Amino acid sequence: MLKWGVIGVGRAGQARARALHQDPRAQPLYGFRGQPEAVGLRRVEDLGDMLRRVDAVAVCTPDATHPDMVRACLSAGKHVLVEFPLAGSAEVGRELFDLARRHGRVLHVEHIELLGGAALTLRSRARGLPVRGGQVAFTGGTRKGTYGVAHCNVARLHRLLDAVGLPDGVQLQDRSPRHLRARLAYGAARVDLDFRHGADLPRRTTLRLELAREDGSLTLLEQVDEAVWQDGQPVDPPALPGLFLQDQLAATARILDGAPPYVGDERVLQVLSLADALVRASPDGSVAAWSGQAPGERAEEDPE
Repeated sequence: MLKWGVIGVGRAGQARARALHQDPRAQPLYGFRGQPEAVGLRRVEDLGDMLRRVDAVAVCTPDATHPDMVRACLSAGKHVLVEFPLAGSAEVGRELFDLARRHGRVLHVEHIELLGGAALTLRSRARGLPVRGGQVAFTGGTRKGTYGVAHCNVARLHRLLDAVGLPDGVQLQDRSPRHLRARLAYGAARVDLDFRHGADLPRRTTLRLELAREDGSLTLLEQVDEAVWQDGQPVDPPALPGLFLQDQLAATARILDGAPPYVGDERVLQVLSLADALVRASPDGSVAAWSGQAPGERAEEDPE
């Protein structure tokens, strides 16, 4: 039985606490900051005091605080579950994974966007088919304590790479503090990215993929939030348990059983590296080659 504390008991932290209460091998005890009492946690006013009492910590604070919080918990010898994004760059992400290994602790990065029925449907129907074109779009509100648009949207980038793999290059079209338009090259094909954030924008995720079948014909996969269509016909995604509970059980299995992660460390770093490339891309619109390697990864290693 793992004793847990939660840092940042706001909306995400409360969802995490409810998942902890459903995990038969978790004992959710303490909350630091936010509203822990609302979800059955005991409030603590000192982080160091909480770290002395628990085995594992869920970090649910604003995005830009993740690296410092993760670093503090790992350095105290605790297993860590952190909401995405792990960090604002692949370089910092690599440093945190290395720190976890040095301390012999699990660092689990939540990616619930890959656990839903829609993601499973896209993965099973797109995997292995060459890309001929597509688009990933997102609109949503602004939040405090986030990184720039590219790193705010690592969940959308993960959805794409989970379905069709790593791109070959990056082309920036437009970038501002709340808007990013770019293209990812898959050979001669292009997948457009359009990420927009604003106070009055409704939350909506759209993914569209044109893929080539073995006979040379094209098939069109589309996702709008959790609804999926193939060639204009609706597809019923499988019914699955709650996303936070799935993620929580996976984290517990990693810590107690040595189970593999559902998103490997290198894939986490590859997606952060892609977000880094979108930040660094030249505004002149040229296509920049991108190896898909994260900092510290050997060139001969084959990505998953």
